[in-house]
Amino acid sequence: MTAAEDKNPWLRLARISRDHAENKRLWNGYQKYLLRPDIDEYQRQMENPKFADIEDLSDAEIHNIQTEIPDLPKELEKRGEIALTEGLTKIKTPLELDGFYFAFGVAIENTTFQSVLTLNHAQFATSLYADDCIFKEDLYAQGANFGPFTTFSMCRFIGTTRFSGAKFEDAYFDQSNFEDYCDFTNADFDGETYFIDCIFTDSVTFSNAKFHGGSDFRLTAASSAAVPISFYATKFCRHPPHFFGRKMHEDTDWTDVKLPNARSKTAQCECLRENDKCADDVDQMADKPMDPKVQATLLRQILVEDKRAYEQLRIKCGALGKVEDEHLFFRKEMELTGRLSPWYTRATYRLYHLVSDYGYSYWRPIAGMGWLWVLWSVFYALHFMARDQLHLCMDGVELLLRTMGLSFANIFAVFGFYRRFPSDLLADPTFMTVLLTVSETLLGFVFLFFLGLGLRTRFRLR
Repeated sequence: MTAAEDKNPWLRLARISRDHAENKRLWNGYQKYLLRPDIDEYQRQMENPKFADIEDLSDAEIHNIQTEIPDLPKELEKRGEIALTEGLTKIKTPLELDGFYFAFGVAIENTTFQSVLTLNHAQFATSLYADDCIFKEDLYAQGANFGPFTTFSMCRFIGTTRFSGAKFEDAYFDQSNFEDYCDFTNADFDGETYFIDCIFTDSVTFSNAKFHGGSDFRLTAASSAAVPISFYATKFCRHPPHFFGRKMHEDTDWTDVKLPNARSKTAQCECLRENDKCADDVDQMADKPMDPKVQATLLRQILVEDKRAYEQLRIKCGALGKVEDEHLFFRKEMELTGRLSPWYTRATYRLYHLVSDYGYSYWRPIAGMGWLWVLWSVFYALHFMARDQLHLCMDGVELLLRTMGLSFANIFAVFGFYRRFPSDLLADPTFMTVLLTVSETLLGFVFLFFLGLGLRTRFRLR
């Protein structure tokens, strides 16, 4: 530790011993000591097993720490903050904070870390505020548990950055620059996540990550060069990612990505109630009834924004020739388009989805034609039996076979199959007979159209 770093009491506590396990024990125990006067907050954090398991320091240990580090705070206000880099512009030696518990907010501002910073499995009970910092070497925060508000604003990450397995609530990486590989594999983002105006110079991975709220990757200025980003098996629970203004690399991986369904109005409104910021936007508290008109307006705004996000992703994937990904976002876009359409056209979108998964599936039309053939065969048999048209020489089995042939011919009428089946059943057609045959021919044509569309989409037929 340099002479300048030795002047910061928090850094001295973090490195009070040559043994990391002892440093962690003393740091965590001192956090518990500082928090004890705030009974309510102490009880709240005791619900966290990581905090409850912290070993209490003896009075002698507390006295020894305060004697060795006289500038170390002996108490913190309710909104107290750990100024980890106060009085410093550079930290030259490695800072190992693995497994440390931070019971108060942490501030890291205008500081250059010239060596490795490790936060593996660290626990942040409240906020972490890192602003205008430079990390020249690697930053490791694997398995870290960040508090309700985490920000790395206008930071520059020159070395590798690893947040794999980390947990965030609201996270802000606005205007930060990642110059080396960045890893968010298996990360869990419980709230809103912002990478607005972030510059990625090397590849980024969000494989198997979960975004429970919104995720914004937009660039408001001129777009930077595209880099490979992996969203393999990533789950977006409520909203699609926003890529407005950002170029998409041809190696962007959307394999097995999970995107949110167009939820019911009730579910969307529950989302609004759970989010305090949404409630604030409409000057409503979560425990008060929300005006139905305001509720409907907010819901529509959310759906429109999500639809625009899918539209941008579809356009970018299409420009790169990523057909599978393009159609993935097209299907989600159609789903929301149907939700936003007037009630009298909404059914057409639902049928489009049901019959062919918006032109993507060829098995759905095949299954539809199979059910159409079976059902109409039964309808024909029942109809002719009711009319007593067995002609005595035709038993029930023969009639069913005849009607199955008639049904098949009507489905594929466009191919002229009706000429290959006896037509004596239609010698004296009634209104019901005409209705059944015409409806089946029309439905058969619809299924054939979507079968061709599905085959064309899936096998890249032009």
